[in-house]
Amino acid sequence: MSATSEPQIEGAGPQGPPPTYDEVVDKTTNQSAAATRLGNLRYITFCFRPNPKMDDQHQLWFGQMDVKCCDVPLLMREGFHWTTANVTREEGFVDNIIPELVHLGKPNYTCTITRFWILRDLQQPPRWTACLQVHAPNKEVVSGIRLDNWTIDMVRTAKALGLSRKLIYQFDNSRPRYHLNSIYDDMPLKGWWPWPKEDLIATKRA
Repeated sequence: MSATSEPQIEGAGPQGPPPTYDEVVDKTTNQSAAATRLGNLRYITFCFRPNPKMDDQHQLWFGQMDVKCCDVPLLMREGFHWTTANVTREEGFVDNIIPELVHLGKPNYTCTITRFWILRDLQQPPRWTACLQVHAPNKEVVSGIRLDNWTIDMVRTAKALGLSRKLIYQFDNSRPRYHLNSIYDDMPLKGWWPWPKEDLIATKRA
């Protein structure tokens, strides 16, 4: 795996640096408040599945990463990179699932547990912070997850918002015709952006 104009947040006051996710996902506050605050700060969302070739009904778990950053186009130009080195391990935890935060598919079981990881850009000051959640039917499943085994083909969907919280990027691996990048069109993106990629552009032009 690989390792970066502030948008206006509706209802927010003067803009400043991105808040840390320990400010957003406060384990000591009630869950509904945490869900509301995180929902207001979501700029990029990646949804993951452990088996890219399997339908949602039979996936073992469902993952989502919510990324807060000051400049989404910058992360497009320079690439969105993260590894386990970006994880702040002391801030990880497991909790009962929070329905307001969940982007589930249609599993044939009930997800009851969520495991959280907090990630930050290694540059100073950080350009982004992220909350990664994995939803699963029990603690045994989430305890066995290792992020260093994740690959980019596990990205099922991705969306990004720009100024005024308008959609600027969309990816859905089950519906390629709906892919869009309203900022950079077909410019290949590096890191965890699932589309467009240089090898796919070359294939189209061949």
